[in-house]
Amino acid sequence: MKAVNEVRQLLGGLDPARDVHPADENRRVRDLSRILASDRVAISGRRGVPRRRLVLAAAGTAVLAVAAGGVALETFRQPQPAFAATPAILSYGPPASAEPASARLRRLAASAAAQPAPQRPAGTVEHLESANWFLNSSISGGRTTSAVVPQQWRSWRTDNDAGRMVKRDLPPTFRTAADRREWQRRGGRVDSVQEVRDSAAGDFYTPFQGPVPTEAGALRQWLTAGASAPEAPVQYLEDVAELAGVRLLNPAQRAAVLMLLADLPGITAAGTVTDRAGRHGEAFSIVSDAHGLPAQYTVIVDPGTGALLGYEEMLTTTAGKLNVVIPAVISYRSYLIAEYAPMPR
Repeated sequence: MKAVNEVRQLLGGLDPARDVHPADENRRVRDLSRILASDRVAISGRRGVPRRRLVLAAAGTAVLAVAAGGVALETFRQPQPAFAATPAILSYGPPASAEPASARLRRLAASAAAQPAPQRPAGTVEHLESANWFLNSSISGGRTTSAVVPQQWRSWRTDNDAGRMVKRDLPPTFRTAADRREWQRRGGRVDSVQEVRDSAAGDFYTPFQGPVPTEAGALRQWLTAGASAPEAPVQYLEDVAELAGVRLLNPAQRAAVLMLLADLPGITAAGTVTDRAGRHGEAFSIVSDAHGLPAQYTVIVDPGTGALLGYEEMLTTTAGKLNVVIPAVISYRSYLIAEYAPMPR
């Protein structure tokens, strides 16, 4: 267990792009392209999908994969050191009001609860899409090399927890051509890959099953059902960020999420912001070293509907063994579509 604890201490800080209804398919493509392209330009100039996990590697070498809230260690040969490419940091304006974050979140919760429930055509299921970005780094002998891995998630879920999850890894982005060559030499992929998972009733690929509670206290208990309560408040923020990526939340459920966030110790209003899909939002953050490295965990909220627009994790003071320049965004999720739609055939 000593080795496990040492690895947790070293790598824990990396335990990691709403109800949007684009007018047509072209709008969806533009949203995703803008998000991913903007990061490439900037580079050149507990439970969810999946959960956190820790697997010890052999031979003293490892690759660290920060993906969808997960941390995994796999065997790799020794890489060469190089600073990793990371997304541009969003520009935050003053908060929308002088209220404390908790009071502002409660006001946004009230606005969310007052929204009309979405219409659900017959024969439709919950359909969600998101653009995501994760830092994948291989670490060996104190040296690190990294790749930027953009992902597109799409899911369709029925009321009895059957459905389909499609995760597409887009070609990784590297800071230099040398980094790319080194990544390939060590066995890293540079092409697109897609995973499609179809689930029978009760087996949809998330533990967030059944009706989402519409009251903050019940939601808190529901998020931790079958597990011990989180040791740090930020873990509730991470949980609702994961929830928003796989479940379509109605106005009452969105209000419960915001009320839960309002009750978290240490939450602050980070300011107004234009998110990575070009949408206006209000940001709320918690700074925590619960996972090892000091980091700022941020959710972006649509002030009109109370829907979560995005989630980001940013290292704030130190990178530990990671080859990033502080401050550094090391993961984000941008929620693009949350609607009722037919199940794909």
